Amino acid sequence: MASSFPAGLLVPKPLRTPHPEPGLLSGLTDATKTLLGNLGNTPPPKLLWTPRPSPQCAAVNGGELQCCRGALAGDQPLVVFLAGVYGYQLNPNDVNGLVCDDQLDKCPGVKLCCQVTALSPLLSLYCQDY
Repeated sequence: MASSFPAGLLVPKPLRTPHPEPGLLSGLTDATKTLLGNLGNTPPPKLLWTPRPSPQCAAVNGGELQCCRGALAGDQPLVVFLAGVYGYQLNPNDVNGLVCDDQLDKCPGVKLCCQVTALSPLLSLYCQDY
């Protein structure tokens, strides 16, 4: 059975120059490194940030200083479940606080600067050590 495609369409044509112009790929490589290097480090949208940023956290991440009884990574099943219930998508590198409040004077846990406190006291998201 004969093919209905012309034979010339099936054979790839060589490029005008076999070597790309210097500098074209380096820009693409730099952009890719920047994009992939920041993947997973994206902060939450400004709309979700805490309405009560703490001055102590201004240089850390602009979040609210809280006393959390525990801290878990974003890939832990409990954190994934609780964040998913409320529609938050976390990455494994995120630090998240459990059972957080503003009782900082006698904090029995760890002090964290958390950017999303809408789920407190149960869960605070996108946190960093204070």
